[in-house]
Amino acid sequence: MRNRLIWPVIAVLGVTFGLVVPTSATAAGPTLSPDVQQIADALPALRERAEAVKTSLGLEDNPIEEAVLNAIDPTQYQCSAATPPVVAAIMPDVTSWTFEQRLAVVHVLLFDMALLDAAYFPQDGPYTFGSHGQYTHVVNGTFAGLRKFWDIPSGDIQLVPAHGRAMLDPEVNYRVFTVLYGLGAAPSRVSADLVARELNSPALGYGDLPLFTFNAFATPGGEQIPGLGTSPRRIAFGDGVMEGFAKVGLADVAPQAILAHEYGHQVQYADSLMRTDLPAPEASRWAELMADSFSAYFLTHVRGANMHWRRVQHFGEMFYQLGDCGFTGASHHGTPNQRMHAALWANQVALDARARGHILPALSFYDLFAANYPHLIAPDAGA
Repeated sequence: MRNRLIWPVIAVLGVTFGLVVPTSATAAGPTLSPDVQQIADALPALRERAEAVKTSLGLEDNPIEEAVLNAIDPTQYQCSAATPPVVAAIMPDVTSWTFEQRLAVVHVLLFDMALLDAAYFPQDGPYTFGSHGQYTHVVNGTFAGLRKFWDIPSGDIQLVPAHGRAMLDPEVNYRVFTVLYGLGAAPSRVSADLVARELNSPALGYGDLPLFTFNAFATPGGEQIPGLGTSPRRIAFGDGVMEGFAKVGLADVAPQAILAHEYGHQVQYADSLMRTDLPAPEASRWAELMADSFSAYFLTHVRGANMHWRRVQHFGEMFYQLGDCGFTGASHHGTPNQRMHAALWANQVALDARARGHILPALSFYDLFAANYPHLIAPDAGA
């Protein structure tokens, strides 16, 4: 799952990517320190660097990023401009935030420090999931079930939490800035300290606002990261994405569904199911709709999570609103309708196996998905 909230939220924060004149720089309040003002002025370059690195890692933020080739004709598909309820549910009241707090939050949204630190750097256990550990049991149980369900080597797949409060440690922020993003030591130190200092406040939830970790990310492992070494095969699971969906009444299904989606990406990595022959938007849609299908098959299969389809559908109706019509964006996930079609199709495959309880091998399920893919992405405008 990629973070699709970043640009609407930054717009609400009122921080622009040109020359920044902080609201505090008035007769009514102090100006920024020279170091912090320099960071604010560098936001355009920081944004470009953040996008480039996250694209190389497979964690793209902007769903409408320009690409050279269009994958499909957006006039043929249904998409809503309405704000998804889960997005509205996690949006904080920013009216009382200082400029420094807003600037710190922009760093969090641009650089995803908590998530990427969890994905790539060594983590200390024992692991808990949820800002108060409230999802630990269900997440660990679902992970164990997924490892038994799918026929891929899974002994080296690590599941780790991404806690927003990790960013209260400036060294966490600093190593993400310098090692993963390749930013200079001096500005990274200023930014790292700024984020740690400003997040450590009631207004910003002491780092644990759901907005800060509303994401999950699967890494294939085996990547060579300069200054870090070989990357692990891992799923980083943000507290915020579980807590966000809990706010809209989906606490009983969201942790399982999102983890099953990310594990679907691990199946893709293990069996080499990604498409490198397609333009970026279409390759992303292919991967994401397949992961949606892997997830729904596990969730509704009698030997998987064995959930009732109606409950999975209720989650899907909310989760798939984070689908998009950003057809030229490198992180295009498929439209909300396409994502629901993929889940509905996978549920039917699970139902067909219910009488005999047979679990399809991952490659057999993939073959069915590939054969049905043209139907899953068929134009639906006016449907």
